[in-house]
Amino acid sequence: MSFSREVKKEISLIQNEECCKRAELYALIRFRSTLAFSNKNYKIIFTTTSNFTARRIVYLVKSLYDIKVSLLQKERNKLDKKPLYYLVIASQGRHILEDLHLLKADHTYNEAIATKMFKKDCCKASLLRGAFLAKGSINDPFKNKYHLEIVANNSQEAEFFIQILEEIGVEAKTITRSKGEVVYVKKAENIADFLKFIGANTSLFAFEDQRIKKDLNNYVNRIMNCDVANEQKAIASAAKQLENIAFLEKNYGLINLTPRLLDAVVLRMTYPDDSLSQLSANSKETINRYLSKSGLSHCFKDLEKLVEEIKKNKPTSSLK
Repeated sequence: MSFSREVKKEISLIQNEECCKRAELYALIRFRSTLAFSNKNYKIIFTTTSNFTARRIVYLVKSLYDIKVSLLQKERNKLDKKPLYYLVIASQGRHILEDLHLLKADHTYNEAIATKMFKKDCCKASLLRGAFLAKGSINDPFKNKYHLEIVANNSQEAEFFIQILEEIGVEAKTITRSKGEVVYVKKAENIADFLKFIGANTSLFAFEDQRIKKDLNNYVNRIMNCDVANEQKAIASAAKQLENIAFLEKNYGLINLTPRLLDAVVLRMTYPDDSLSQLSANSKETINRYLSKSGLSHCFKDLEKLVEEIKKNKPTSSLK
């Protein structure tokens, strides 16, 4: 089961107050239904591939209005093989729509959001919960990118979602696609806050657990890559230093080096593969005095400058 389905399964089982049930059903009707008007009554028709969403709709309608919901399941031949659920409220549809402020006084559909239904935080959470059940999705946390989205019908709905999310500290953005105005969240900590707000606590723990594991793995990989890169850099630097020493031995004479530079040469030739830190650690034992890492770095830079001066001042033919 995908992580989105796990979240929907969990939130479809939440028990809440009547005001929150109304807020959730409001979202499900607004985002998941179509309305058919006949004989001065509205027929409310839901379609969904989520059995959790279907069960939630039946529960909310039965709990709030004690009305029967007709349910039809249609098998499909698509690859995912998920059945399509049709839910129909054939009677008292107009009463439900009026009660949820989805109809105007002239009994036409109310495009404006009934903001007065969502004054309390619990009802705002229920609105988002219903919207997620209707048209929401979230990437599995073990994938490379974090992503949560809810598809709104228009910019007004999208802006209302963003406003609620901002109130709980969740940074969300919108993008227009063919399916509608998409409100999306990318940051892992914001997705965690969203799951907490809508009451998906078990999913939140699973999300955070996977995020910690992934972040730890990424950290370990970065450290390992950094160590490998540093080791390769140290090997390349040591090879260059040995090359300079060999050049000076043939074209200048190591005996002509200052004691400081000669000590650095002895250390490098004794430990050809070591890093500067390792050379420094072995300096006391090898040359009877301590040379710091920075001191060694300056020594090898001076040796390189000496090589460049010799190459610059001597004819190429005289260099060995």
